[in-house]
Amino acid sequence: RLARIVTEVSAPAVLVGILLLLQPLLTPGVTWLQGITAALFTVGLPFAGILVLKRRGRVTDHHVGVRTQRAPILAASAVSMGIGALLLVLLDAPAAMFGEIGGVFIGMMLCLAANLVWKLSVHSAVAAYVGLALLAPVPVFGAALALLLASATGWSRVKLGDHTPTQVLAGHIAGCLAFTLALLLP
Repeated sequence: RLARIVTEVSAPAVLVGILLLLQPLLTPGVTWLQGITAALFTVGLPFAGILVLKRRGRVTDHHVGVRTQRAPILAASAVSMGIGALLLVLLDAPAAMFGEIGGVFIGMMLCLAANLVWKLSVHSAVAAYVGLALLAPVPVFGAALALLLASATGWSRVKLGDHTPTQVLAGHIAGCLAFTLALLLP
C-alpha cells in the first residue's frame, strides 16, 4: 500500500507539474500565467491524452508500464511542449523558464531513446531530476532530501514489480544527466 502511494505521489506528471507550477516562486521574472502555461502543455495535456488512451484500451495503465507504448506518448508530449514553448515566447517568459522546460525535454528524450530498446524507470528519472532541481539548492539538507525522493520513488517501483533495480538505477542516471545538461542551458 505504501509503495502504491509513493508511486502515485511521485508520478512524473505530479513531480514535473509541481516543479513548473512553483517556477514563479523559484525563478525571478516568471509569472503565474507562464508557470501554469508551462505545466499545462508539459504535463497537463499529455497526461489527459494518456487517460483518453487508457480509456480506449490503447495503453495498459496511466503509468504506461508497457515499454513499447511509451514512444508515441513521449513524442506527442514533445509536440505539446513545443506548442507550450511557443506560447511562452508570446508571454515573454524569461530564459530561465525555457531552461527548466529544456531540462525536462532533455530528460524526456533520454528516456525515449532508452525506452526504444530497453525499459528504464521514467518515475526514477523524473524523481532524480525534480529532486535535484527543487531540493539541491536548499542549504544543508537539500541534497539528502533529493536523494530520499529519488530513493523512495525507486523503491516503490521495484516493490510494485514495475521495474528492476537496474531499471531504477538507469532512471536515476538519466535524471541526473538531464539535470546536469539543463545547467548548460540559458
